[in-house]
Amino acid sequence: MGHVVARVLLKGFKNSVELNALVDTGASITIIDKDLADFIGVEYTSRERTLVTASGEVLRGRVAVIREFIIEGEFLDYERVLVVNFNENVKKILRGIGVSDLVILGLTTVESAGFIPDTSTGKLKKTEMFLF
Repeated sequence: MGHVVARVLLKGFKNSVELNALVDTGASITIIDKDLADFIGVEYTSRERTLVTASGEVLRGRVAVIREFIIEGEFLDYERVLVVNFNENVKKILRGIGVSDLVILGLTTVESAGFIPDTSTGKLKKTEMFLF
């Protein structure tokens, strides 16, 4: 199975950054590195979460809000993310894939922007939003 990569623009309360991010088809929430959160300026909530990476590493972080999250040109206002300290092993894996070592996109964020990951092309596919 191939990797899915998306172009994202994160606009915080202080700064903005644009980068290529890995779409993690097994993650529900988007996670960003604390260094990135500090640079762009996020607003923290009172919630904390713990997650386990595919390699079995446990990451604990705080839920925060990014002012504007743009995925492949689609805007999301005040998007929730989990801020964690990516360890060097996680960063090395991300760099090896050829994406930023500061953010991993979760499916909730991707789907909220109206996309689904297409592992056959390695890109996001625009989809219509619908209700059952």
